[in-house]
Amino acid sequence: MVIGNPFERIIETAVRDQVAFIVMGTHGRTGLSRLAAGSVAERVVRLAPCPVLTVKAETPEAHSWLTELYKTFLLPKP
Repeated sequence: MVIGNPFERIIETAVRDQVAFIVMGTHGRTGLSRLAAGSVAERVVRLAPCPVLTVKAETPEAHSWLTELYKTFLLPKP
């Protein structure tokens, strides 16, 4: 466990341990909420010494849409 600014600790760890690849989750915020909260993922992507893969968290709306798609097109028909 490390204490401090998350993006700084992630970058420091990547440099110190010569990390080859970073995978991290993101809330996928945009607009004012992103400006107010900042974006750890965005800073890591810009400053990391290696490639970074960001994975957007699933939202309830996306889950509902994907569930309906699966039920409609991908479930076996009786």
